[in-house]
Amino acid sequence: MKRNRGKSASARPEPQPADGRQPSGGDQICEEIRHGGGGGARRLAKRLAVAKADFEGFRDQLFSLQAEGRLIRVPTESGSKWELPERTPLRVGKLQLDRRGSGFFRPADRAEDDVFVRASHLADAFPGDLVLVRVTSDARGDRLREGRVVEVVERGRKPLRGTFWRGKEGGLVACDDPRIPSDVFIPADGIEKMKDGGRVLVRLTMGSRGRFPLGEVILVLTNEDSLEADFEVVRAEFDLPVEQPAGVVEEADALPAVEDGASWPDRTDLRNVPTFTIDPEDARDFDDAVSLESLPGGKLRLGVHIADVSHYVQPGSLIDQSAEFRGTSIYLPGRVIPMLPERLANDLCSLRPDEDRLAKTVFLVFSSEGRLLESEVCRSVIRSRRRFTYGEALAILDSLEGKEVPAEDLPPDRDEYEPILERMAFLRDALLDVRTRRGALFLDLPQLKVRVGDNGQVDSVDREEGDPAHSLIEEFMLAANEAVARFLQDQGLAIIARVHPAPTDEKIADFREMLAALGLDLRARPEVGDLQKLVDKVVGGPLAVTVQIALLRTMGHAEYVPKADLHYALSTSSYCHFTSPIRRYPDLVVHQILEEHLRDQGMTSERRVHWSQKVEGVAPHASKTERRAEDAERAMQAAALIRFLSPRLGEEMGGSIISIFPFGFFVRLDELPIEGLVPVATLGAYYEFDPSTQTLEPAGRGRGKGKGKGKGKGKGKGRGGGKRSPAASFRPGQRVRVKLTDLNSAARQISFELAE
Repeated sequence: MKRNRGKSASARPEPQPADGRQPSGGDQICEEIRHGGGGGARRLAKRLAVAKADFEGFRDQLFSLQAEGRLIRVPTESGSKWELPERTPLRVGKLQLDRRGSGFFRPADRAEDDVFVRASHLADAFPGDLVLVRVTSDARGDRLREGRVVEVVERGRKPLRGTFWRGKEGGLVACDDPRIPSDVFIPADGIEKMKDGGRVLVRLTMGSRGRFPLGEVILVLTNEDSLEADFEVVRAEFDLPVEQPAGVVEEADALPAVEDGASWPDRTDLRNVPTFTIDPEDARDFDDAVSLESLPGGKLRLGVHIADVSHYVQPGSLIDQSAEFRGTSIYLPGRVIPMLPERLANDLCSLRPDEDRLAKTVFLVFSSEGRLLESEVCRSVIRSRRRFTYGEALAILDSLEGKEVPAEDLPPDRDEYEPILERMAFLRDALLDVRTRRGALFLDLPQLKVRVGDNGQVDSVDREEGDPAHSLIEEFMLAANEAVARFLQDQGLAIIARVHPAPTDEKIADFREMLAALGLDLRARPEVGDLQKLVDKVVGGPLAVTVQIALLRTMGHAEYVPKADLHYALSTSSYCHFTSPIRRYPDLVVHQILEEHLRDQGMTSERRVHWSQKVEGVAPHASKTERRAEDAERAMQAAALIRFLSPRLGEEMGGSIISIFPFGFFVRLDELPIEGLVPVATLGAYYEFDPSTQTLEPAGRGRGKGKGKGKGKGKGKGRGGGKRSPAASFRPGQRVRVKLTDLNSAARQISFELAE
C-alpha cells in the first residue's frame, strides 16, 4: 500500500499578512481601545489604519463586538463613541420579560450577573431585543442589580403569533404572548391581502406608531395545529437557510463519482482492511468508519476514517461558500437542514457498505497494554464492509460481557465481528482511563429523543442514555480529533481549535455557594478532577440532576477559535473538530488544510498565511451559526414536547425540584427528562427565596443568615394565589408530585402545579 503520510513536526511560523501588517481582528480593536482610549468608528479606523474600502466591514465588526458584550457604543452629545464595558455603567445584552411585564437583562458577557429592569424602565424594548442598559444599583442581599433600558440596539428575531385586525391607516396584531404589553402596528402597504381575524406571524421592527411598536407580517398561518406550523415559526425566528441555492445544487450534481476499483496512487489503499460504520438506526449520513488491525509485537492499529469532503468541496467554490454561510447542519424533530447538498451528504461522501470511498484516515497505534504509541494522518481510499446500528453493536458488546441478549437482537454475522469489537472495547476503556487520569469531566444527564412519524406528528418521546456502543465511537472520535489537532500544531499549520474556557472565579464562587446550601463542599479553586469527584458523589442521588445542570451553567460555552487553547472539560490544549465534515464547516476547513498539506507534501509560507487569515474569519462565524442551530433545535424540541404532552394536561406526575428562584421552582419529571415551572403564584401564600439555603420559605417563618448574592431572577418574594397551606418549604432535590396545568406554545413553556 502506498502511503501519503503526514510529515514530522516542525517549528510553527508566525503568520503575517502579505503587507506585513496584522489584520484588525476583534482582539486588536479591543486592545487599541484599551490602550488608546475609546472613540468614534472613523477615528478608530484611522488609528488602526483601516483602508477606506474596508470601513463598512470594520464598522460591522464593531457592532458584532457589541453584540458579544466586548464593546459598548456609548451615546454622546456629538453622536457616539466605542468604549470597553468596564469603563462605563452601560451593558449590552438580551432582554427577557416575565408575565408581570418586568424585565430581566442578561449581559452578553456571560460572566456578569443578570440585571432586573422594572416595567417602567423598559422604554420601548420587548422580549429578545438586544438592548443597552444603564446599571443604576448594585446587588443587595437577595436582590439583583437594577437598571434601565437606554437604547434598543437591535430588535429580537423571535416572531410573534397573533391575530390581525384591519384599521383605517394600517392594521394591528394582538399578540398571543402575554408578555407583549401592546398590539403591533402593521403599515398599510403590508396588509393588502390580510383578512380580519386572520392568524399571522409578525416580527417587530425598529420604531413605533404612537403607542404601538412597528412590525411586519412575515407569515400567514393556515394550519397551526401541526408540527409543520411550529417549524415555520422556528424557521422564521432563526432565519434558517432551508433551501440550497440552485447554483450550489448544480455544482454538486456535476461532481463525478468514485469508480469502484479505480487506482488512487496518491492515496493509502485501505480497501482490503475490514472497515465498518456504527450509527443510529435513523442516520441519514455516514461520514465516519472504523477499523482495527493487529501489528507485530501485540500492537493494535485503530483506524478512524472520515469521508473526504475536501476532495469534492474546493475552497472558494459555490458549495464551499454556501457551507461556510450555513456553518452546520441543523437537526430538528422530523427533519434535517443539511449543510451540504444531498448529492454530497447522502451519496458521494456517505460511507455506504461495498462502495469505494475517499477518506482522511487517522491511524492510532496502541501497545498491547492499550497505551497510545503514535498517530498518523493520511489521505486514503476505503471500502466499508458493514453498516452497524448502535443497537446491533451494543447487543454484541453486551453478549461479550456475559449479559443476556435476546437471540433476535444479535446480528447473524456476529461471529465475524465479535473479536474486532472486543478489542475495540479494550481500546475504548484504555482511552477512557487516560482521559479520567488527566482530569476530564464526565456528566451523566439523559437526553430526549423525539420521534416524528410519516404523518408529521410526534410519535414518541424517549429517554436516551449513554451505552457502551455510543461511548466506543465517542472515544475514537475524540482521540482522532485530538491527534489531528496535535498534527496541525506540530506542522505549524492553521487550526480552527475547539476550546472550552475554564469557569470564571465569580461563577465558581456562585456554584460553591449553591453547593454549600445543599450541604456539599468544593474548594475555592477546583481542578476538573475536583468537579468530577463532585459529580461522582451525587450521581444516583436526589441532587444528581440539580448539581450537574448547575455545573453546566457554571462552565462556559465551547466555541471555535483560530488558535489552540484549553478545552477545560476535556483537559487538553490540543483539540479541534475533524470527524464531521459533512455537517460542520470547521471540520471541513480542517480537512481542506490537511488536503493541501498532505497532497502537496507541505505548504508554502504564503498559503500558511492565507489559511491563518481564513480561520480568523471562519471561527467566530462558526460559533455563531452553531449557537443558532442549538437555539433552533431547542425551540423545535420544546414545540414538539408541548404537542406530545397536550393530551396529558391535568395528569399527575412525579419529579424532583432541580432549581429554585423567587418566581417559583423547576421540576424535572421522573418519566422523561422534561422540565417545567411551578410558579410561586400557585403555592398559596407569600414565599421568600433565601439564596443562602437555596430554598423557598413561607414569609415570616425565619430565614437563614447566609450572605448569598441572590442570583434568582426576581426580588426575593413571591405571592401565591391558591388555597394550599403555606406550611411547606421547597429546596433542590426535593421529591414532589405535580399536575400538568399549562402548555404555553408562545413562550414554549411547560407549567405545573403541586398535586393536592
